[in-house]
Parts: sequence; C-alpha cells; structure tokens
Amino acid sequence: MASGTGGRKARGGAKLSTGRVVFLVIAAAAPMAAMVGNVPLAIRYGDGAGLPAVYLIALAVLLCFSVGYAAMSRRVVNTGAFYTYIARALGKPAGVAAAYVAVVAYVALTIGMVGAFGYFSSLVLASSGVGLPWYLYSALALVLVAILGYRSVDLSAKVLGALIAAEFAVLVVFDALAVGHRGAASFPAASFSGAHVLSGSIGIALMFAFFSFIGFESAALYGEETSDPERSIPRATYIAVTSIGLFYVLTCWIVVGAAGPDQVVRLTREQGGEFVFVLLQQYGGGPLHDMAAVLMCTSLLAGLLALHNASSRYLFALGREGVLPRLLGRYHPRHFSPHVASAVVSILSVLATGVAASSGADPYAVWVPAFIGVGTLGIVALQAGASVAVVAFFWHRSDRDLWRCVIAPAIGAVGLTTAFVLALLNYPTLTDSTDPAVNASPAVLCAAALAGTVVALLMRRRRPATYAALAQSKVRSRRRSTTAETVAYTRRYCLVGAGPAGLVMARALIAEGVPFDWFERHSDVGGVWDMDNPGSPMYDSAHFISSKYTSGFIGFPMPGHYPDYPSWQQIRDYIRDFAGAFGLYEHVTLGVAVTRAQPLPGDRWEVCLSTGETRTYDGLIAAPGVTWHPHTPDLPGAGSYTGDLRHSATFRGGAELRGKRVLVVGAGNSGVDIAVNAAVQAEKAFLSLRRGYRFVPKHIYGLPTDAVLAGVLDPPRGVSLPDDPAQLVDSLVGDLTRLGLPAPDHELLTTHPIMNTQVLHHLAHGDLTAKPDVTRLTPTGAVFADGTEEQADVILLATGYRYLLPFLDPALLTWKDDHPQLYLNIFSRELDSLYVLGLVEFAGGAYARFDEMAQTVLIDIRARETGVHRAAFIALKKNDQPDLRGGVAYVDSPRHTSYVNMATYVSYLADLRDRFEWADLDERTYQPLRSHAARAGSPKAGAAS
Repeated sequence: MASGTGGRKARGGAKLSTGRVVFLVIAAAAPMAAMVGNVPLAIRYGDGAGLPAVYLIALAVLLCFSVGYAAMSRRVVNTGAFYTYIARALGKPAGVAAAYVAVVAYVALTIGMVGAFGYFSSLVLASSGVGLPWYLYSALALVLVAILGYRSVDLSAKVLGALIAAEFAVLVVFDALAVGHRGAASFPAASFSGAHVLSGSIGIALMFAFFSFIGFESAALYGEETSDPERSIPRATYIAVTSIGLFYVLTCWIVVGAAGPDQVVRLTREQGGEFVFVLLQQYGGGPLHDMAAVLMCTSLLAGLLALHNASSRYLFALGREGVLPRLLGRYHPRHFSPHVASAVVSILSVLATGVAASSGADPYAVWVPAFIGVGTLGIVALQAGASVAVVAFFWHRSDRDLWRCVIAPAIGAVGLTTAFVLALLNYPTLTDSTDPAVNASPAVLCAAALAGTVVALLMRRRRPATYAALAQSKVRSRRRSTTAETVAYTRRYCLVGAGPAGLVMARALIAEGVPFDWFERHSDVGGVWDMDNPGSPMYDSAHFISSKYTSGFIGFPMPGHYPDYPSWQQIRDYIRDFAGAFGLYEHVTLGVAVTRAQPLPGDRWEVCLSTGETRTYDGLIAAPGVTWHPHTPDLPGAGSYTGDLRHSATFRGGAELRGKRVLVVGAGNSGVDIAVNAAVQAEKAFLSLRRGYRFVPKHIYGLPTDAVLAGVLDPPRGVSLPDDPAQLVDSLVGDLTRLGLPAPDHELLTTHPIMNTQVLHHLAHGDLTAKPDVTRLTPTGAVFADGTEEQADVILLATGYRYLLPFLDPALLTWKDDHPQLYLNIFSRELDSLYVLGLVEFAGGAYARFDEMAQTVLIDIRARETGVHRAAFIALKKNDQPDLRGGVAYVDSPRHTSYVNMATYVSYLADLRDRFEWADLDERTYQPLRSHAARAGSPKAGAAS
C-alpha cells in the first residue's frame, strides 16, 4: 500500500524498533476477524476439516514470498510496496497495471469489510435484544472510518494499536480452555489427512487463508522510519508472518477439534457467522463470548480502517503521479491526510453498501465473500507479481543470494499463482451463484491491469516527463563495510580547482586513499564565492538562490544561525570552514595554476604549471566552475556605442550605477539581481528580456520555497499546497504582463528558475521598466524589438557564461553550444582518464550532487586500479546514452545544453553506485576524516557546522 503523503518525509520523532513494526503489522492483519470471520467461510466453501493444513500451506508459501520481499526491501527504498517493486523490476507499465489492480483489490476488500462489520454487529447486538438491520451498523462504521481516514493516518494507527493485545488474549484463552476440555481431540489428525485437505475446494480455502494474512507485507513501508531497515524490516516481516501463521494454524486446528472434524462443515452451514461464537460460548461461557463478540466488531473495524487507509493511499499516490486525476493527490492542509482519496473510497463504499442492502441478499453468505474474493484474488496476484519482480531484480546482480533472491521467491510465485488459479476456477462455489455476471466479477482485475498498462503507455508517448517520474524509487545504499578490501592506489591524479566542486572531490580522494596533487590559482579556496578571486562575478548584494535547508555539503550542514538564503560572504566562509574541518588545506597548492594539460599515450597526462614546472599524472580531474568565462553577444551597433558596455561579471555593487541610466540585458538570477540594484540606485533602470520568464518567490507562507516544495519543511498547518507547483507560483506571482513583462513561454522548471520577486516589486512601483529584446545599439542607448528606443549610460550584459576548460585543447572534446559533451556530465567519452566535476546544472542545491558525482569518479578510479568492473564502466562511457532530463522538454537555449532533471540524475547515479557495488554517502561517511583533521590541528578544523 502507498504510504505517506506525496513523498513528504517523516522528520524527527523516535525511530521504530523491530518489535514496534511487528506490532503494527499484526494489528493490520486483524487476527480476531480472521478467525471468527474467515474460518467459518473457509470451512463452509473450502475444504472443511482440512483447513488447518491449508493455513500451513499458505504460511509456507508466504514465508517464501517474504524471503524475497524482504531481500528486495533491503535494496529498494519502498514508498509504494507492490507498485514500486514491480515497476522497478518489470517496467513502469507493469507497475501501473499493478497499482490499478491494487486499487480495485483494496477497495473491494474495504467494501467487503463494511458488510462483515454490519453483519457481525447485528449478530452481537441481536443477543441483547437490539434487532436493527445489518446495513445500519455498516452505515455507522462508514461514518466513523470516513472521519478517521479523513483526519490522519496517525490517529488511525492509534486506534488500530489499542485492540490487538485483547484480541490475542481472548483467542489464546479459548485455545487453552478447548484443549483443557478435549485434550488430544483438540488436535485431530484428520485435519492433515489427504482425504480432508483435498476435499471440497482447496482453492477457496487458500483464498480465505491468504486473506487472513493481508497486511503483513506492510512491514516494508516502515523501512524509512527504522534506524536499521536492512535488518529490522526483514526480521519484522519474518516474525510477523510466522507468528500470525502459526497462531492461525493452531487456533484453526483447535476450532476444528472443538467442533469435531466430522461435524464442522455442517455446523458452519447451520450457524454461519455465529459458528466460532457458539464454540466460545460452549467452552468459555458468557464472559468470553461477550468479550469476543465486542472484540470481533472492533477487530473488523480495525481491519476496515486499515484497508480504507490502504485504498486511500493508493488512490492518493496515483493521483500525485498523474496516473489518476490529480484531485486525488491532494492532502488535507491541517491533518496532512489524503482526504480527497479517502472521501472517494467512502463514497464507493456507501454506494456498494446501498446496493447490497436494497438487494436483500445475505451479507455474510453472498456480499462479503464476493467482494472479499475479488479483493483477495487481486492481492494474491500482486504478491505473485512481486515475487516474479524479486527474481527479475536480482537476476543479474552481484549480491544475488540463490535462496533468498531466486529459489524462495520463485516458490512463492508458483504457490501464489497456483492458489490464484484454483480460487478462480472455484469462484462460483464461493458466490453460490449461477449468475454469469456475478461469477465473472474477477474479470474486473484483468480490466484494471489492462487499463493501467494502456494509461502508462499513453503517458510514455504523450507526457514523457510525468511518465519518467512514475514509481520513482532508488536502491537503498549498500553498507560501507569496515572489512572491505583496501586498495593500495598507485596511480596519481591531478585535481584542478578549489571551488566547491574541487573541495568535494578532494575530500572524496583523501577518504579513498587516492594519491593526487591539487592546484588552485587563487590564494585561497572558495572559487567564485571569493570576490577577491580575479574573474569572480560576485557582487555586494549576491545571495544563494537555494536555501540553507536544501544546500550544504554532505556531513557538514550550513550553520543554523545562517539566514534562509545566505549572503556571498557567508557562503565563502562556510566553504572555507568546510575545507578546514576536513583538513583540505593541507592538500591544496594555492597560488599555482594549471596552464596546460595534454594527454599522453597510456591514458596519462602531461600537466604544465604556472611555476614553469611540468608533471606527469595518470589522470586529470577538472573542477573549473561554470561562471568564469562570460558570454558576450555580438550586438549590432556595439562598436558605435559610447557609453559603458560590459558583461555583468564585472559588476560589483549598486554604487557604480548611482545617478545613471542603466540597461540590464538578460533575466537570469544575476541579471534580475543587478536590475534590482539599478532600480534602487540608478536615475532610470531598464530590464531587457528576449522571452517570457517565470519568477519564483524565495518564500511561500514565510518558508523557503525550495525547502517546502522538496518536502524538507512542512507548510504551516492549515495551508494546502496545490498539486502542480506551477499553479502555486502563478497564483502567488500573478499576471506578469501587467508589469510589462512578456508572458512565460515555458512550463515551470523547464528552464533554470529565477528565484526573485523583488524585481516584480520594482516593476510594479515604476522603479524599473521592462523592455523587449535589444535589436541594436545606438551611440547613446539601445533600440528594442518593439521599435522603442532608450538612452543608457551603462549597459550590463547578463548574458550567461561559456563552459570552458582553458588549460585543455578544445579539440580534445566534443562541444555543443560552448558545452563539452560528457557522459553523465562527468566523463570524457574520448579520453578515458579525464574527469570533469561541476559542469552540470539543475534546479536544486548543487553541493550534495557534487559529492555524488565525485563518488562516481571514484568508481572509475577504483576500476582502473583493480580491473574489477573496468570493462563494464568503459562500455558505459562509450555507449550509454541515458535520458537525464527525465522526459522534461527544457527550453532550447545554450544555457540548458547540459541541464538535467535533478531527481532523474540523482536516481541514475544511485543506480550506478549500486550496480558497481559502491556504498552511498551519509552524514557519517566522512566523520573519521573530520576527526583526524581536528586531532591534527588543521586550519579551521574546529569550525562549527
């Protein structure tokens, strides 16, 4: 089942223990309802006294399923259970088909449980003289569940948890009393004889047995809430399914023995849903009977609530991903619950219950089995599909264990498929109907699977970006073993640049033990964030455009006292604190530039330094930065212009514009920042734009926009975010054409976001005037595309930058729009030992991405050293052509030549790390390096983070 609310991350709070996960899983299985509600139906329609053996078979099959399911949960971060796993291993069309089947199955089970609750409640209260019809109790349950489901899953979990201990206690007391009365007769050998096990319909018996276990697979959904999911989740799954299964086998066996194996079928037919209650009365007297009757109703209510929430969350997840109407993907602004999806499930349940009530059919004999039958068949089919997905996922993986990843899930798939086919063949026995329409109801599952497949294929063709985002999952990080083989690296590398990307790369090389020399032409680290660094485009009012919550180096967050969007001075100091904390200053040679690097035979490099020295290296790693080489367009009439014409990289502060008429050309983040300065300082300020842009506020509801949209921070209680971020931005910004700006000509995030609304403030107040594209310059100003002309003393060209590697011969690489064409924006396809870090752009904080890129470089460096995976990685660099844009149609401009979709890029790099057996990073990865730097007394090693 889907969990969470649209990918919102659970933050804070205590981590779940294995025992707590087991408790939650058993609560979802509702053992009282399984024994009192399912056992009579399974005996009546299934194989009679042989039911305990069927429960044992189901336990064995589900244990095999659990082995594979747990193995996959160790590797795949699970946010959608079957949907995610099947999509990951068998493809997105299969995943969407599975999700549609899951929706139908869970909704059918929910409706069946509504009928079961009404029926058993009427039985319980009839003994007290209350003779109301069953559907009134069902209506009461629908109201209660609708309220709880609408409010929040947390409240629902509390209601579930309060019931489980009492249910087990009552059934254990019954077991003990029955055994005390009947002794060995409580365990009839006939229950495991072939004559009884194979009598009647074993397929129907298996269906009810599997239904009794529904909910145990939810253990994987708690993986991200446990401190050690690789151990806790498999352990919790095994404990839950084994304890539930053995309890079912034992109690069912005692029930058959208490009734008598030769009489049990007749009694279930005569007594119907009262069968187990009669036994409780017989062996435990009135108090046990009454307690069980109440707990039966609450157990059914708990199961109904769990199934309602599962249905809601599947609808919610599919609505968020655009597979179903996006309205279903909305969450409540105060309760953070999927309230729209919950309301839809409630409405469907009300309609179905109304039809059942008006038909006059026996809910326990007809209505409940029919709906629960369809639902259980769907879940069994999904479990079989998930078992196949486990085998497919692990088939070519190096960490494949023959038993856990192949044999056990294969047995599970065969067993579940067999149960599905047998139940399907005997479905008319279950419905006790000759109506072809009734007996064909399982066909709705096939229709759902077909519809899901068609929807996915249409999305792939018509909405590629939405399709790319479907069922996104990532492989859980491998453990960084302390016993992993240490490589004695002999190859030495040259690292160029000590900006953020270079610092990250250096830290990774040091931690891995790779020898390298590192050169930075400036007198300190920090790259463009040091205004004193010659060529830096920094200016007085510059601030980070991503917030401190989504930025920062892994293992070294930005200081808590920093503002939401730190200034350039704070970023500079933060970068230098980072270098000091990890001892990086000890490894860098400052004030020395690499002036030329050329390849040598054998994948080696000759590197010339500004000192006149020449050195030879086994590999070259360039971290040059992206804003050092201004792109200056050739404007018509530029030669005749007599004013101050220059690139915005030379701008340092608003004071230089005071009292002048200023034209800023270009509306990137720097351009609009400088335009704001001009609006405040200049006599007259103009902003020229070639096309329409989207301006994104830095804050929404008082919180950093990027942190809210990424789920890092929750919006204020009472605030509901629209499903489409573009809708949110448009509603906050309004009609830009009112301000003289052209209407946006692209979807949100199909171009680099402009994180600035101060410019809109100044446009609205007349401090700044928007102008179209410049067609030509005059001696005193500019003429624009609309034919208007303005005088300008200063023209600042905020026209972007070229991606250059000035120490390399450009002919060594393939270029497009001044951007080198690199595999993953990291690896040269032409030169095997050339790596480039940082020449990539996306909408989001970059520093963590630099770390992920650095780890990918290390994978190749290790492969070069050891030969392990060497051929595979070379083949990827030469031939792999992944769509790193995630189906997004970015604006066709030089700026976006190397643009990638961040989620797609992160996921692809994670898959590569997993494929090549490389551990992921976490906040503790580099702690030993930091501790060593502190002990060694490195400069700034004690800086606070």
